[in-house]
Amino acid sequence: MIKKKLMVRSEQGLHARPADLFVRTANRFESEITVSNLTSGSGPVNAKSILRVLALGVYKDHRIELSVEGNDEQEAAAAICRLIETNFKNHQKKEAA
Repeated sequence: MIKKKLMVRSEQGLHARPADLFVRTANRFESEITVSNLTSGSGPVNAKSILRVLALGVYKDHRIELSVEGNDEQEAAAAICRLIETNFKNHQKKEAA
């Protein structure tokens, strides 16, 4: 199992397009992936569910904890961490193309 604590710097937090990209990225992997909002104390929830991720209420500068367990946990954790750490910027451009 991999656990990572991350700071969400996106102006939208994990709402709207960032939440959609987060969930779509999580769904590319077989591993079980959960996310918690450490700032508000909510979660953990299934990171593959848009409704559950939105319900966490993750805003800009909130800390989250990502937990990934499964055969592709290394790749899944790396992809989601990269998404958060780049503020979804490179990924939004790819999605628009």
